[in-house]
Amino acid sequence: MFKQTLWVAILGAAFAAAYGTAAAQSAAKKSAGLSPNCTASAPVRDYLVTVGEWDTVPKDREGKAVAYNDRGFARTANSKLERYNFDPSVIIVKRGDCVNLRIHDLKGSHHNVTIEATEIGSESAALIDDAGKVTGKAVARANPNAFEGPEKLKAGEFVRGEQVMFRFQANRPGTYRMICEVHTFVGPKGELRGYDDKGKPVQGPMVAYITVLP
Repeated sequence: MFKQTLWVAILGAAFAAAYGTAAAQSAAKKSAGLSPNCTASAPVRDYLVTVGEWDTVPKDREGKAVAYNDRGFARTANSKLERYNFDPSVIIVKRGDCVNLRIHDLKGSHHNVTIEATEIGSESAALIDDAGKVTGKAVARANPNAFEGPEKLKAGEFVRGEQVMFRFQANRPGTYRMICEVHTFVGPKGELRGYDDKGKPVQGPMVAYITVLP
C-alpha cells in the first residue's frame, strides 16, 4: 500500500512538473511573439489608435428613443449608452516590423493598455504631445485633470487629452489581444465578461486586436 501511494505521489509530482513546464514554455513562446526591443534593421511602422467612450441613445426601427436594459440596470428612454472601444479595433502588421504605437485618449476619464501574455503595454510608456515630443511617463501619479476626481492614477494609466507611445517588434505571426484593464472584468478562467460570479453587472471588456502576418 505504501509503495502504491509513493508511486502515485511520484507520478503526480512528475505530471505537475511537466504540465508547469509546458505552460511556462507556452507563455514564453507567446510573450516572445512581440518583443519590446526592435532590431536596427527592422522596418518601422507608425500607427495611431484613439480610445474613448462613445455615447449613443438606443432607438427602435422608427428612430424613436426607447428604454433598455444595461448590464442588469433598467434605463429610461433617452438615456445615453456608453460604448467603450479602440479605433481602429484591428491593427495589421507584418512579421519583422518595428511598430510605434501611439494611443490618444479622446474621451473617458482614464485608460490603460496592455497586450495580453506579453511585456508590451502603456506602463511607464512615454507620454507625448501632438508633435511627438516626450512630456513624461505613464507612471503612478495624481490625475492632472482635476475636474475628473482626486483619485491617483495607477502605473500605465493616461487621461483624457493625453497620448502614450510605446514600440514593439512583431516576431511571430498570430493575433494578440490589446485590452484596457480599466474596463475589463476577468473571470476565474481568464475570460473577459460583464458579470461577476454572483451575477452582479460589471463593466464589459474593451478589446482591440493586433494581427501579425507572416
